[in-house]
Amino acid sequence: MHRILAGISFSVSTTMAAMFVASRFPGMEIPFPYWIFGFCTPLCISTPVCIIMSRQAEQKRRLNDKLRAALVELQQLAEVDQMTGLLNRATFLRRLQEEQDRQPGTCLLIDVDHFKAINDGYGHAMGDRVLKAIADSLRATIRSDDLCGRLGGEEFAIYLRNMPSTQATAMAERVRQAIEMLDIAAADGTHIRPTISVGAAHADGSASAGPSASAGASADQLLQRADMAMYAAKANGRNQVRLAA
Repeated sequence: MHRILAGISFSVSTTMAAMFVASRFPGMEIPFPYWIFGFCTPLCISTPVCIIMSRQAEQKRRLNDKLRAALVELQQLAEVDQMTGLLNRATFLRRLQEEQDRQPGTCLLIDVDHFKAINDGYGHAMGDRVLKAIADSLRATIRSDDLCGRLGGEEFAIYLRNMPSTQATAMAERVRQAIEMLDIAAADGTHIRPTISVGAAHADGSASAGPSASAGASADQLLQRADMAMYAAKANGRNQVRLAA
């Protein structure tokens, strides 16, 4: 509203100022009715023009806000796994490499034990429920600034930023215990108690990471080491955490 009033005031005041300057010249006296006309004419013309321009500006602002919101939503859709709400594989790997370039940390590679049996025995819809419950538990257990993504199928990954190896190992165990505590009721009245196998790989050059680990280890190398540790956990009986050799 203040923009409309400012526009109208400018139009009227400019016209009246021009008439005042003109009236100062000899022989250019302006009769009073002309002053009324000079006031009313710009008022009548500028008012609807200013209102229209103000509405157009407001419509443009709202359109820009919608476009920005749509761009944010599209970016989120491109980066997030639609089932679980975690980072998708491509985004997790990209951000993992970015974090590795800045400061090394610990990668946890997680695989749901006997997930095929859940899908075969209870159906894929129930399998999806289990994956969502696991994703929610992972998100609730780790720190807010850690990375958490679904790499595909029943495989998840976590990146613990700037956490010492002993604390990272303890966090991996808390993650495993949190999943072990899940109790998901099926339609037939039975309960599903999922478990996970976790492989942990540290990239800080600590003893637990092994001599091959270095502060500059790439994301691919870190994931490969975590993957090997995860398969070792499965081979050793599942539902456990194993550190990369």
